[in-house]
Amino acid sequence: MRTDNRGHPYRIRPARPEDASPLTDLLREIAAVDGFILLTPEEVHEEPSSREQSLSAANRTGGAWVILVAEDESGVFGMVTLKAVPLRRCAHVCELGIGIRAEGRGRGVGRDLLRAALQEAVRQGFRKVRLMVIASNHRAIRLYRQEGFVETGRFQEEVRVGWGYEDLVVMERTLP
Repeated sequence: MRTDNRGHPYRIRPARPEDASPLTDLLREIAAVDGFILLTPEEVHEEPSSREQSLSAANRTGGAWVILVAEDESGVFGMVTLKAVPLRRCAHVCELGIGIRAEGRGRGVGRDLLRAALQEAVRQGFRKVRLMVIASNHRAIRLYRQEGFVETGRFQEEVRVGWGYEDLVVMERTLP
């Protein structure tokens, strides 16, 4: 059990098949807020973490996909995914995605999820982690930089947010 910076207990654990419904709810909630994740609420059902059969295949050593969840007494409120790049010549690279409910933000849980994912990436044998973040998500970018990620590229006006467009920032971190 961990304690967040407000003194509330929570834990980080591998996702299980029975987490499909809570993860779907989490993704829908986050997707409804422009500028946090690339999915729209209508696309959540297509995300593998929303399906039990996909979750049962996750978290296997040497597998293509890892998902960890943060949960407290009220249930799952955060998640982080690592997905192997599906090309042999890039098999040492994984892509990271992270999402936390509004009430879970600002408590240090995102940093803990990120660190747990990086430890798992090393354990799984990856050498590099890549992520993409919407440019206006300054809080996330600051966290990623603090944890050793560097900006390696930018897709100009890549993401439609509201009535405008935002850049998508590519960040990477080499692992030991």
